[in-house]
Amino acid sequence: MLIHLLIIIKNNLRANLLLMAGMFVIATSLWYAVDYVYAVVVNQQKSLGFDWEHVYYVQAAVLPDESVERDTASRSDDEVTAEYLEFYNRLQRHPAVESACYTLMHFHYMWKNGSGTMSYDTLKTNAMYREVTPSYFTVFRVRGADECSPEELSRRASHTNDFVVTENAACQLLNPDLNNVTVKGVELAGRFIHSGVSMREDEPDSVRVAAVCENQKYNEYSNWSRAVYRIIQLGQGDFKISYGSLPYHDIFIRVKADADRPGFVESFRKEMKKQLRVGNLYLADMRPMGYYRNEHLADYRSDLYTYLAIAGFFLANAFLAILGTFWFRTQQRRSEIALHKAHGATDRAIFSRLLSEGILLLAIVTPVALLIDYNLAHLELNSWRNGTTLEWDRLLLCAAISFVLITLMIVIGIGIPARKAMKVQPAEALHDE
Repeated sequence: MLIHLLIIIKNNLRANLLLMAGMFVIATSLWYAVDYVYAVVVNQQKSLGFDWEHVYYVQAAVLPDESVERDTASRSDDEVTAEYLEFYNRLQRHPAVESACYTLMHFHYMWKNGSGTMSYDTLKTNAMYREVTPSYFTVFRVRGADECSPEELSRRASHTNDFVVTENAACQLLNPDLNNVTVKGVELAGRFIHSGVSMREDEPDSVRVAAVCENQKYNEYSNWSRAVYRIIQLGQGDFKISYGSLPYHDIFIRVKADADRPGFVESFRKEMKKQLRVGNLYLADMRPMGYYRNEHLADYRSDLYTYLAIAGFFLANAFLAILGTFWFRTQQRRSEIALHKAHGATDRAIFSRLLSEGILLLAIVTPVALLIDYNLAHLELNSWRNGTTLEWDRLLLCAAISFVLITLMIVIGIGIPARKAMKVQPAEALHDE
């Protein structure tokens, strides 16, 4: 049967080559579209890695020069730092505040990060660089890679200049083969790594990994990101703040669930307006993390839906192209179908042969298309939006889905016109011949 189908394909080679070229382009492009949709769906199922609910951003700002309340006397960085610490401590002592944290170059949903390269022995990885106080992990409910509680993770990360590394970054430093399930990221805890991601000249190059935390995403639709957290303590070591650098320093608070009710921000700001007036600092703004999340996801979803719409539009066009081609091809072979019927072939046998021929053409094209798909994945041209690299299970699954979709198009494109042609009497179909 296979040899017979190959002979039929060879006898009409020119037309079949053009058909296979079209199927090759569609199969390759369809894999890319399927891969994108697959990555979005899979990424959406992954844990976010932090909890933003009941968390508020608190913005400390400097009174403007024209304000009559501003103290115009010059202040050293030590004095400004003391004002900032007092502002932070007063905020932390509020009865409704469960915990507070400070961050530098880290603001969830705001694309605010440093970045650089870390190394362990001969292995390296790129990671986002963030500076946080130990309480960051309790405020955002970040758990350890070994599933320890946020409180325990904060306790482990209590020494200044220690690092906390996300699990995927730790695995990359221990073994570049991320599919090696025998390597656990927690094995990096307690070891020393070389950091090239510091924003401070006096930070030692060799730093201790105090703990490994769970993987984190930037948003609900993105893939896990590699990140490293440098632990700092407010008021200790080289921690200094000036009025000019204040916008780069962020404070977040976790509010007790029973206190986080509608109107909380307004009542909190009214109650704390005078208490948080420290030197030239004042409470400028306070917003829930849900506000930044909604703002970020609105833009992200807009882009996401645009790409999904393009993928859907391409899928529809591919469907119509394959359907139309095989429909027309089958209608053109109406007399051939009649001739087979005149020789005693059953409708089922004729349909099976036509369908097998179409699927065989696809089967010939698929290995070549899969080779192109592999190179696209190997070059990470499919990772620009999802942050993923070559994964064999993902590559083969998306290729299989593409094959099934094209097969479905072929079945419809052959089945409907073939069924109509087989209802025509052989003598009538062969009349023109």
